[in-house]
Amino acid sequence: MNGEEFAGFDGQKNEIVRQLEEQASMGAEKKERKQSEREREWIERLVAKYGEDYQRMARDMRLNPMQQTAADIGKRVGKWKASVDL
Repeated sequence: MNGEEFAGFDGQKNEIVRQLEEQASMGAEKKERKQSEREREWIERLVAKYGEDYQRMARDMRLNPMQQTAADIGKRVGKWKASVDL
């Protein structure tokens, strides 16, 4: 093909193709992830021990066995604080 778009056999786009192209152009609806009860408990323990010191939280191998980064923990603490303030 020379770069031309296929327009159907009779020169018109099929209705189904048009609907599919319309759905594809809308993109997927993004859903916000909610924190689980266990994650909230984990964050509460970290905050109780370290306050706002995310670097120390990230280095604590007992409370942070999955080795989450300081930035990731900071985001999770922010989300946790927002849910607590409701």
